[in-house]
Amino acid sequence: MFRLIFALGITYFVIDPYLYFFSILIFLGLPISFYLIRKYLSPLAAGLALPVLWTFWDYLEAQYTLLPMTLVMLGSPLAISSFLGLARFGGIIGLTLFAALINLFLTFLIISRKNKRLVKILIILTVLILVSAWQISDFLLKQNKNFYLSRENTLNVVLFSADKVKYDFDGSLSELPLSKKTDLLVIPENLYKSNLENFGAVINFYQEAAKNLGVDLVGIALRENNGKVHKSAILFSRTGEILDIYDKNYLTITSEDWPFENWRPFYFNSYFKKLPSEQKKVAIFDRRYQHESGEPSLIKGKNFSFASPICLEVHYPFYLQKLSNLGADFILHNSNNDWIKRGLSQYLKLTNNFRTIEAVWLKNPILVSGIREYAGIFYPDGTNELIYPQNGIAIKEVTVRLDKLEK
Repeated sequence: MFRLIFALGITYFVIDPYLYFFSILIFLGLPISFYLIRKYLSPLAAGLALPVLWTFWDYLEAQYTLLPMTLVMLGSPLAISSFLGLARFGGIIGLTLFAALINLFLTFLIISRKNKRLVKILIILTVLILVSAWQISDFLLKQNKNFYLSRENTLNVVLFSADKVKYDFDGSLSELPLSKKTDLLVIPENLYKSNLENFGAVINFYQEAAKNLGVDLVGIALRENNGKVHKSAILFSRTGEILDIYDKNYLTITSEDWPFENWRPFYFNSYFKKLPSEQKKVAIFDRRYQHESGEPSLIKGKNFSFASPICLEVHYPFYLQKLSNLGADFILHNSNNDWIKRGLSQYLKLTNNFRTIEAVWLKNPILVSGIREYAGIFYPDGTNELIYPQNGIAIKEVTVRLDKLEK
């Protein structure tokens, strides 16, 4: 029952019955597997297996529902606890297993409350586990901090976030207060909305901005290449040259990917009639906007490289790990949260929890920029520096330590 209610976290941000139904359908594997273990082994075996079963099905639901919801896994709240350092052991999955294990001990305490001797043993074990976990967590966070500070080279990055999407070009980029030591400027996803008609103009605009500002610049735009549509992060040099491109791998259902061709849920038909023409340029309504997935890769500058997961891609932890393991100096999460009509504050809190956990797990800083999004950085020791757009924009300059200086 708890999970049925908690899964409403999905519909809290996106009201869609299909989304809720498929999410719950996956998690029903938990009571079924628990029942089978209880029936064919023993009630004790089923109880002891419960933390592993919960973690497995919690992760499966989070990753394979129509929208990734890793941010509402059981381990997410531990991002703001004394046990954050345990994220080194598997990230959000490791923390979820730890939380489920502690819940199991507390459950046994309640069930066994009439057996005073057993209760004493369980209390002692629980306290020992919690104290040990706290000390281990503290040690690992300090270790992460020392590892990060040992990086000898630095990159000065300016992260730009805004409170809304723009549909026309303006002079806001030329007015940015950049210092002479700025190495890289990050433009939020959909700062200037791109589509199949104007993507060339958007890319050219970013090229000119990089040249005029005299900095390397990374922006995100829809683009068409050889008849295929991509959502891409593009790195421009300070001379306007395109240095590298990353094409989004995990596509967002309805807007970038709609695998059901011309079929769509009936309630989308009435929704379609209410939308302005610009918002109808998505895969579920216009098949021209069916995107092509890219391959896992890094964006490589002249003396640095980074992973650039776009929007919901950051919620796939093992994909993030794959990108980081390619040799990324840092991870840049660029996101457009304009699609969230209610609960934005709660969504950002949960997403920040998740980004905190992943930065600790991967021992790599995560930089953030976007629309209706923070600008800042999550460090590998669990700390962060974040600001939210005030009066329309947020600008945060951070110094990122690089693992090595690439030639």
